[in-house]
Amino acid sequence: MTVTALTRKQKQVCELVAEELSNKEIGVRLGIGHRTVEFHRAQVYRRLGVRDAVELVRKVLEGKTA
Repeated sequence: MTVTALTRKQKQVCELVAEELSNKEIGVRLGIGHRTVEFHRAQVYRRLGVRDAVELVRKVLEGKTA
């Protein structure tokens, strides 16, 4: 699955993870709870087949250059 298959909110979370923000900081930026951010991150990791933020950022960058 590619980054383009993510929901709008999941894409926003990805971008903020790439900026190295914590779940709490991401939640404040997006106006959602940090637990909701955790849920979105888990869904993104599962959908993209990544295990951590480093792999996620790599996948996001690949998606932007492809």
